[in-house]
Amino acid sequence: MHTRLFSGVAAALLVAGLLSVVSSAAPASASISGNAASAVNYAGQHGYRSSIGVVDIQTGAFSGAGDYNSAYASESVMKVFIATRLLMTGQMSGWNETTPYKMITQSDDASANALYGRNGGDSVITWVKQALNIPNLGSPPLRPGWWGGTQINARGMTAFYNTVRHRPDVWSWLGNAMHHATQYGSDGTYQFFGIPSASTGAGVKQGWGGDNAAGQPALNSTGFVNSDRYAVVILTQGGTYGSPIAGMVTSEAKLLMPGGRIVSESPVGQVDGVSVLGRTATMRGWAFDPGYTSSSLRIFSYVNGKPFTYAQTSVTRTDINTAYHLTGAHGFQIPLKLADGTNNVCAYAINLGAAAPNTQLGCKTIVLSGSPVGGVSGVSVQANVATFHGWSLDYDQPNSPLMVRAYVNGKFVVGVNSTVSRPDIDQAFKATGLHGYSINVPLPDGASTACVYALNLGPGASTRLGCSSFRLSGSPLGTLDTISVSAGKAIVNGWMFDYDAPTRSIEAIIDVNGKHVAWGNTAVTRGDVNAAYGITDTHGYSYQVTLARGTNRVCVTARNYATGTDSSLGCRTVTG
Repeated sequence: MHTRLFSGVAAALLVAGLLSVVSSAAPASASISGNAASAVNYAGQHGYRSSIGVVDIQTGAFSGAGDYNSAYASESVMKVFIATRLLMTGQMSGWNETTPYKMITQSDDASANALYGRNGGDSVITWVKQALNIPNLGSPPLRPGWWGGTQINARGMTAFYNTVRHRPDVWSWLGNAMHHATQYGSDGTYQFFGIPSASTGAGVKQGWGGDNAAGQPALNSTGFVNSDRYAVVILTQGGTYGSPIAGMVTSEAKLLMPGGRIVSESPVGQVDGVSVLGRTATMRGWAFDPGYTSSSLRIFSYVNGKPFTYAQTSVTRTDINTAYHLTGAHGFQIPLKLADGTNNVCAYAINLGAAAPNTQLGCKTIVLSGSPVGGVSGVSVQANVATFHGWSLDYDQPNSPLMVRAYVNGKFVVGVNSTVSRPDIDQAFKATGLHGYSINVPLPDGASTACVYALNLGPGASTRLGCSSFRLSGSPLGTLDTISVSAGKAIVNGWMFDYDAPTRSIEAIIDVNGKHVAWGNTAVTRGDVNAAYGITDTHGYSYQVTLARGTNRVCVTARNYATGTDSSLGCRTVTG
């Protein structure tokens, strides 16, 4: 099925003059693509066809060079498809585990021959790409039954490795096997050309042969580097078997991975948002260095282009750890005490490696007017008075009380100083003094809107703390509580008051069968009513009336004092 064509490959060529890192304005993937292009161009200059694909396992970003969407013979790389199908169908046990393990670690052809037909034969790649939803993975071999001729491409293979890396049912076994690849294959072939010769700690599956349509030598080096952060695929054909093509693949790998790793990238992250409390703006966000994924970073803040302060990433961000498969604390929050006026605030993540620039995570423009801050915590209404409760503070003079003024329908009504202790506000703003207020606002009949303002101290303008809308009818309010009947008489009890005159009694009228039979001002003290509505004076009534024999209709009316109309408090039917 597949013929090994050489062994004892010589040491790879040394390559000097590696590419420098990209400027801070270029995305990190540009340096990977640049190094990949350098490697592919180097191979082309020496008569080789080559393509390279790299995928960032954490972000999914692809970088590549050469004809990475074009078909190459897979050679022994296709053995990962056989193993994947066994894993995904639950067959990896017993003989079906020891044989595939040798097939992957030693690139053993006899094991592949034994497993190929039992697991779909030429359709195995079709099954895998459908099961993993990778339509561009490749196609069956041009020559039926010749598994080394299975068609793959660099981009499809990186997509395959990215997918299985995120599937524990496949990766736990396949990743372990790839990381235990032996230096020599089962037939004595040296299989550490390419990626293993250019890096350390790689997990690989190599391939070599001559199963392409042109019948040229073909060497493929594929696997995981940078602690499995990146999947790398190098497909090369042409030249002469043995040391020449093996040395070329190793040279490509070294050009792609200067220093033995995919180029050290700039940090990744962003500013999620900025909250402002008084003069203090707190920037929150996240960042990590792709080359040092478990390490904390320094986050520098600049205000109006000048260094301001810095902090470490010390906030646990499980969302970021989950999304990018990280460990460690990668969140940050930096409090910045700003001056009045326009402040342009930026955050930068400081790169841990020497080869890449720092990353600007984001900028925000914050305008501080110097005006007070505060709010309305609650509003209550009793009779014709609305009471606003809240707090206010001017961060130009954070330890001083403020004047709070109320306006009704745009006209000034009343003002008070903030005289209520608010320890919560003092703690939040690192202030002292009295910053709470309670202001009683008289309301007119009808619809009205009341607003409260904090008067500014120093630079800035007064601040509207909040508004509420009200509607008072102007007509009296009250109830008919009880009617007790005895010996042709009825005692009628209840209460009433008028919003226009909440501190004086008003007239009650008692009707029996449609005729006025009793009237007069409310003269009974009702402490419950006074307490409930915040009023004074006597607002209860109690009248004795004479009933006719049989059924009687008793009604109570509250006589309006000023604006509005009389109010009917209800009627009851009683028997005399």
